[in-house]
Amino acid sequence: MKEIWLVSRELGGWAEAGGVKDVVRDQATAFPSIGWTTHVVLPLYGFLMTRVAKEGTKVWSGVSEHSSGSTLEAWTVQNGNHTVHFLRSPRFDDKSSLYTYTAEDEVRNGQNVRGEGFSDGFAMNLEFQWGVASYWRATGKVPPVVLGHDGHAGFLPAVARSHPGFESWFESTIFALLIHNAGPGYRQEMPANAANEAIIGLASPEIRRSLLDRHYDPIVSASHHAKLATVSENYADELTTGRNDHWSGPFGRWLRTSATPLEGITNGLSTDDKDPRDPEAAGIPVGFDPLKGDWVGKELCRRFLRERILLSPLSIYGRLVRWSGPLYVMQGRLTAQKGVEALYELVSRALKDEPRASFLIMAQGERRYEEKMIFLARATMDTGRFLFINKFEEALARLVFAAGDFFLMPSEYEPCGLTDLKAQLMGTLPIVHRVGGLVKVHDGKTGFSYEKHHNGGFWGAFLRTLELWQSQPKALAAMRRQAFVSVLEEFQWPRILESRYLPWLTDRKRFPILVPPLPT
Repeated sequence: MKEIWLVSRELGGWAEAGGVKDVVRDQATAFPSIGWTTHVVLPLYGFLMTRVAKEGTKVWSGVSEHSSGSTLEAWTVQNGNHTVHFLRSPRFDDKSSLYTYTAEDEVRNGQNVRGEGFSDGFAMNLEFQWGVASYWRATGKVPPVVLGHDGHAGFLPAVARSHPGFESWFESTIFALLIHNAGPGYRQEMPANAANEAIIGLASPEIRRSLLDRHYDPIVSASHHAKLATVSENYADELTTGRNDHWSGPFGRWLRTSATPLEGITNGLSTDDKDPRDPEAAGIPVGFDPLKGDWVGKELCRRFLRERILLSPLSIYGRLVRWSGPLYVMQGRLTAQKGVEALYELVSRALKDEPRASFLIMAQGERRYEEKMIFLARATMDTGRFLFINKFEEALARLVFAAGDFFLMPSEYEPCGLTDLKAQLMGTLPIVHRVGGLVKVHDGKTGFSYEKHHNGGFWGAFLRTLELWQSQPKALAAMRRQAFVSVLEEFQWPRILESRYLPWLTDRKRFPILVPPLPT
C-alpha cells in the first residue's frame, strides 16, 4: 500500500514557526500527486482548538501507553488532498505558540519570558510521540512508512519498536527521520538525569543508547530504529566530514565514529502560491513575468509595500525614502546561525560608505539582535536608506520578497534554505554565504555566492551586485530569468519525492525487515 505518515510539530497553514512548516506542508501536498495516500500527525495546540473543532471530527479518545497515562484525543481534518490527525493532550491545551512564550504569556506570568522556550518543552515532545504510537495501536493503524521531522519526532521509532506495550505491532513499518537542523538545541537533546529518563519513559538500556555528550539525543535514538536524512547533500557532507563541527559539536563526531548512514536530499519548493505570474495565488497586488522580462509589476509591488508600511507603522523602525533601487532585503530569524553579525556589519558599512544601496530587513528573533537592529535603524534615520520591520506578517513578507532587488543570506550555516528559492521566484537575486544547502545558488547565474575569506567575502559580493544593477541591466534581467527557471525545473517537490525520497524510503537493503517490499 502506497501510504506515508508525516509526524511533525509544524504544518504550514496550521502551526507555523520555521522552515519545517513549509517542508511538511509541501510534502503532504506533493506525495498524493504521485499516488501516495498521505497523513500528517500534529499536536492539537490550544490556539488551534476552536478551528479544529469547527472543521474536524473527533475520531478517538484514550490514554497514552506512557507511564503517565495521559488522556488523549485525536481529531481529523481533510486538508485538501491529505488528512491531518491532530493529537490532543493536556500539556498542549494551554499553548498559544509552538515552542516559545508569547508576549501575552509574559503578561499573564512574568516568569514566562517572551521568546524563551517552554519550561515543559521536552515533556511536550515526548507526550506527543508516545501519543502518536498509542493512537496508531489503539485504532488498529499500521503505517507502512513514517517520516518524522526533526528531533521532535526522534524518540518515536524507539517508542514504537522497543516498548513492550506495542509488542511487534510496528514490525513492518519503515521509520525515517528528516533532520532539518543538527545544531545544539535544535536536536531537542535532553540533559541526562533521572527526571528526563522518566519523561522519555523507555527502558533504561534503550535510553542509554541515545546518550551523546551527557545528553539523551533523540536523533541518536532514532538511528537505531530508523533511517536518517538531512535537508541537503552538502549539509550531510559538512556533518560527516567535520566541516560543520563548530556548529554541530559532538553530533558530527558521533556520525563519523558510529559510521551512521546519513542521506542528504535537498528540499523542494511548492511554487503554486509563490509564482508572480499568478498574483492572486502569490499573495501580491500586481503580477509580473520573469520569463518575458516583464518587471513593471515588480516596481508596483514596491510602491504597494511603501504604502503598506506608511499605513501600519507599528514595530517599524528607521526611515526609507530611497525606493528607486537597488533595494536589498532580508526576511527571516535573527539568530547567530543566520549570520546577524555579518548582516549588521554590512548594512552599517554600506549606509556610511555606499550611497547607492537601500535596505529593508523584516525579522524577529533573539532580543539582543532585535535591539541591535532597532539601534542601527534609529541611528541612521538621516540616511533615509534603512528600514527595520520587527514583526512578521505573511502578506507583508510576500511584498518584501516581490519588491527587493537582492536578498541577503549571510548564514553561518544553513542546512538547506528555502528563502533563497522564494526570492529567486520573485526576481530577487539571493546573495548567499556558500555553506550547506545554499550551494544550490550558482554564483553569477542564479544569484551570488561567496566564501568568507575569498574575493572580499560578503562585502565583495555586495559590490558585485551594485555593479550589475548600475552598469549591466540586461545581464541583471537575464540572471533573474535564469534564477526563476532554475526553481521551476530543479526544485519542484513531486520531482524530488520521486527521484530521491521514494528510492531512499523504500530501499529495504538499508533497512532490513523480513516483510514483502513496498510498492514503488
